[in-house]
Formats: sequence, C-alpha cells, structure tokens
Amino acid sequence: MSVIKDTEISNKTRGRLSASERQGQILEKTQEVCTEKGFAGTTLDKIAQKAGVSRALLVQHFGSKEGIYEALVDFLFQNHPLEGDLNLKEYMEKKDDDGVFRAFSLHVFSHMTKDKTHSPLRLIFYSMLEKPDLYRKHYQQRQTKALNVLEGYISMRVKEGVFKEINPHHVAVGFLAMLTQLSIQEVTIPQFHNEEAFMAHIDTVIGVLVDGLKKRV
Repeated sequence: MSVIKDTEISNKTRGRLSASERQGQILEKTQEVCTEKGFAGTTLDKIAQKAGVSRALLVQHFGSKEGIYEALVDFLFQNHPLEGDLNLKEYMEKKDDDGVFRAFSLHVFSHMTKDKTHSPLRLIFYSMLEKPDLYRKHYQQRQTKALNVLEGYISMRVKEGVFKEINPHHVAVGFLAMLTQLSIQEVTIPQFHNEEAFMAHIDTVIGVLVDGLKKRV
C-alpha cells in the first residue's frame, strides 16, 4: 500500500476508494501522527487533519481513538509479514542457513528503519510507556507470530540433525532481540549509514551463530 502525500484526500478520490483502502490511507497518516506525538499527544482531530478527512468519518470507520490504535497495530504487522518474504522463503527452501538468517535480518532492519521518523519502533516505545495494555495485547502477540517463521526453520534443522539439540524459541528470541537493538541504534543515533554497512556487521554475527548451532560430527 503506497503512502499518500500530505495533502487532503479530495471528495472525488474518497468516492473511488473501497472501505479497506480508505482505512489504509487513514492508518498511514495515523502512524505519522502517533510516531511524532505519541499516543497521549494524538487526538482524533489531529488524525483527521493529517488524513484530510472528517472526525465523523474516523468514528464511522474505527469507532474511537482506541479503535484506531488497535487497527493501527494490526495494519503495521500486516504490511510486512515475514511469511510472505519471497527472499526468505527461497533461502528456507534451499536450506541455506546463513541465507535464512541474513534474509530475516534484512527484512526486519529494512522495515524498522526505512522511515526513521515514523519507524514502527517508535510506536513500540510509546505503547510500552503510554499504552502497556495495547503493547501486551498486540505487540507481544504479533512478535510471537513473527518469531514462528525463524523458530520453525531452526526446529526443522534440529530434527534433520544439522543443528544441535537446542531450544529453537530461545535462539529466535535472542536473535530478534539483537536485531531490534541494532535497529533502535540506527533509528536513534544512527549507527549505520546504509543497509550495506548494517549487513556487513550482521554477517559476522550470523557466521558465529550458525557455526555454533551446527552439530559436530
């Protein structure tokens, strides 16, 4: 779903959009407002102004500000499903262990840092501080879903006897935590100047990790 410009959505344009498309455009603008103002500093009026729609239309689609927050979290995760990453899928099918961890890293890093001003990481921070119930209900649940992709692959390699007997969940959680930390540094400092610099750093970590996972003959 493409990001619309910071101009009002004309009545003519709104008339051609389906309900889901209209909601998507509104949620894109809601993300911008929330990452700039936080949940506490976001109002329906601010969202409506940013999206170029009426407050009544927001209520019609989402019911309330809380309803928009819930929809926004779902929207963010639906827009970057790891299970739909063709590059990652290809490496998994080839059972290229280094490639799998690399593609996983590239997906997470690219999604979290492609727009540093409006990075989903900022929403995670705001939800932890201002909306802990929202964080527990959605972000932790979605994180578990995302981890299943990597965890499932590690589990398969353990069963095949390629990786040593190890808890796949612990490995996946640790690896994602490391990626998240590096992404945070990129969004806030930044530490890496580009994707190539990040991957050069992460490749060293992946090499050590995969070597440590492999079963010794």
